[in-house]
Amino acid sequence: MSVDQALTAALAQLGIPHAPNLYTGDETEYITTNYQIIPEVYAERAPRAARYLVQVHYYRPHGENPNATVQAIGRALWSQGFTWPAVENASDESGQHYVLECEYVNGGGFYG
Repeated sequence: MSVDQALTAALAQLGIPHAPNLYTGDETEYITTNYQIIPEVYAERAPRAARYLVQVHYYRPHGENPNATVQAIGRALWSQGFTWPAVENASDESGQHYVLECEYVNGGGFYG
């Protein structure tokens, strides 16, 4: 499964709008994702697998406690083969923003 397929499978179960890189919808609660690709497992001087450093950004207005949803995002990622995410609170005056950082390894994947 590609990293994009795994992210879609994980986030679809939450019922929160999500999009790679940029959300352009009208909802005030949404998720965006981005990742960095790192080559791994070299053979014949070429990478044979990819390690993805993934960021999942959860946005919502100020007000309600986000902890249950942040934990649900972590469980959803874990269920699709991601490492358990570290969480950073990047909220500011415009709203709540939580960044969940995790990894995903795909043998073959991007470099296969």
